[in-house]
Amino acid sequence: MAKSIHLANICHGNTYEVSGFADSDSDYAEKLFKMGFVEGTAIELAPVNLSDPIIIQIRGSRIALRKKEAQQVFVRKK
Repeated sequence: MAKSIHLANICHGNTYEVSGFADSDSDYAEKLFKMGFVEGTAIELAPVNLSDPIIIQIRGSRIALRKKEAQQVFVRKK
């Protein structure tokens, strides 16, 4: 099984899946869950030239997250 990393550290051109949330802010984790960040859901980094925020493609939508917010999500390479 692939090692989990923070969403803020993913690379273009790879597909990842949500593997969990950091415990530091359960309210924010619940908000992300409602936005579609469900364990096992495939995500990719959108091809844009921004470093902060990052644009994530998930479930047919694009969502902008600040890197600090993206540190709350763990993903693993598919």
